[in-house]
Amino acid sequence: MRAFYGGGETGAREAARRGSAVVVVDVYRASTTVAVLIEKGARVVPVASIEAAASFPGADYRVGERGSAKVKGFDFGNSPTEIRDASIVPGSTVALSTTNGTRVVEAAAGAAQVFMGAIVNARAVAAALIRDGGPVTVVGCGWEGRRSSEDESGAGAILARLEELGARLDGRAESVVRGYRRRTEAALRRNSAARRLKRLGYEHDLDLCLAPEAVPVVPRLVGDAFVGDAPAGT
Repeated sequence: MRAFYGGGETGAREAARRGSAVVVVDVYRASTTVAVLIEKGARVVPVASIEAAASFPGADYRVGERGSAKVKGFDFGNSPTEIRDASIVPGSTVALSTTNGTRVVEAAAGAAQVFMGAIVNARAVAAALIRDGGPVTVVGCGWEGRRSSEDESGAGAILARLEELGARLDGRAESVVRGYRRRTEAALRRNSAARRLKRLGYEHDLDLCLAPEAVPVVPRLVGDAFVGDAPAGT
């Protein structure tokens, strides 16, 4: 099995054109939020625009942010801790729109499979990818077209586990794994994205987003919605 790394929407499009499976990694916070929603039994429909989320037919809940702040009129912001502590009806449909993550999911259209991965479910996602076989590209979303250390760390956690399970990494993926192993949690807690979340009152989200294997589910895109695989054995 070959594993690659890609960055942002461009990386997702290139991976889809190659016929690769794609793992979308948006640690702060879309991937973590989707994992929490899947753990609660929801199906999550990613949409790129606020307008599409607001008008999505059949949505039981609407979740969204722009610039990390909650979208006015939505049920929840993109806060995994807020959603973890809320009563979400199992089987409900959630329309989700975020600044970066849902745009990258849209860019991955046509990929062999699309997953959401993060630090909270890296081992579970890697195990599912190994079971599926075939090439995979782990895509760090970044922030508005720029690289982000937390997404590269989340991608590195998944790629490192894939390597442990026998996957062969390309050069860029190997570099991301080296960065993941060098980078400390303390550094991730003081990067620009973390500081933005703290300013908006979402500091508690950092605790969950940086907790390895805290939400060991496998969000897989089936049709228009992410649903959960059975928890993968590690």
